[in-house]
Amino acid sequence: MGEVMHQLGIEPAAIVVEMVGFVLLLLLLKRFLWEPVTGYLEQRQRDIAQTYDKVEHTRQEMERLRGEYEQRLANIEAEARAQIQQAVKEAQQLREQILAEARQQAEKMVRDAEESIRYEREKALAEMRAQVVELTLLATSRILQESVDDARHRKMVQDFIDQVATSV
Repeated sequence: MGEVMHQLGIEPAAIVVEMVGFVLLLLLLKRFLWEPVTGYLEQRQRDIAQTYDKVEHTRQEMERLRGEYEQRLANIEAEARAQIQQAVKEAQQLREQILAEARQQAEKMVRDAEESIRYEREKALAEMRAQVVELTLLATSRILQESVDDARHRKMVQDFIDQVATSV
């Protein structure tokens, strides 16, 4: 076998040296290249995993905040809706109050006007009665040409007017 290898130009010692060199190279590569590279890759993998965790945590936090903001917005909207309804209700109550006051004022004005008309009517009737008495006295005194005291004349005329007024 050694002769066959010698005929092929293969030196067993060179193979052993090359194998030892290769093993040394592997050990050196493992020590100075493989371990730092794998360490760097593992560190990088941990960094990426941490980054993903942070991203996931941030995403969850954002979802939680979004939920809170949506709840706040819903509460604000409900509160605004309630305030609008309360304002509309107050406006309707104020409208009803204003209408009631206006009705009361109108009714009072009508009552005052009716009272004023009744008063003026009675005043006009009294004045008319007094004028009728005066005219009747004047006419009676001229017709009778006699002197009857004024109080007696007034009493007679007033009685006559009262009889006429009750018969009408």
